[in-house]
Order: sequence, then structure tokens, then C-alpha cells
Amino acid sequence: MYYIILLIAGILQGAMNSLNAQLGEHFSLFGVTFFVHFIALVILLFYLLAIKKEKLRFSGAPWYIYLVGVMGIGIVASSSWVTMHIGAGTLMAISTLGQLLSSEFIDALGLFGMEKVLPDRRQIPGFLIVAAGVALVIIF
Repeated sequence: MYYIILLIAGILQGAMNSLNAQLGEHFSLFGVTFFVHFIALVILLFYLLAIKKEKLRFSGAPWYIYLVGVMGIGIVASSSWVTMHIGAGTLMAISTLGQLLSSEFIDALGLFGMEKVLPDRRQIPGFLIVAAGVALVIIF
């Protein structure tokens, strides 16, 4: 079930990058970022307040948790601009490699309160195959 959810999320992310690029043809990077985050905010607030009837709270989390908003703005702005120049496929390939590298780094060091998980040498062939695939996408 988790793999299916992740596959759907990946499909939506690929579509989102292309749509963000199209938004970038009509609006500035600030405009694109504003629309994406404002629409998400409205939908989430409606869901949380009207449907789930949850009380919102913004305390008790470690300071670094709030960096997620800054990262989200950077990701939306850069992906919409980059997609217009290199295409969605290349963006997703390089982005996937970046996600793999940062995830392994975070796991190995146990950053952000994550359990420390050291890389296993049996994973190296998989990492190399992903890197080779990214290189092929960039070259061709």
C-alpha cells in the first residue's frame, strides 16, 4: 500500500512541476510560489477546521521543523523556473538523486531527531544505478 501511495505522489509531483512551469510563463516566481502555497493553505485550513474540526497549534515543535516552509518555497520557485529550461524529466531525475543523497546523509547522522541508520554496502549498486540513470537522462 505504501509503495502505491508513493508512486501516486511521484506521479503528482511530476505533473506539478510541469504545471508550475506553465504558471511561471504567466507569473513571476513569487507569483507561482504564492499561488501554490496559498491554494494549499486554503484547502488544508478548510479540511482541518471545517471537516476534522481540529484546533490549530503552533508550539512544542523543535525550531528546525519550521524550515519546511522555507524549503517548500525554494522547491516550488526553483522547480518551476528550472523545468522551463531543462524539462520535467531532467528535473525529476536530478531531484531524485538529490533526495537520495540528502536522505542517506540525514539517516547516517541521525539528523532532525531521526533514528541513525548507517548505509549498507549492499545499497551501493542501487545508488550507482540511480546515478547512472540520472546521467543518462541528462546526456540524452
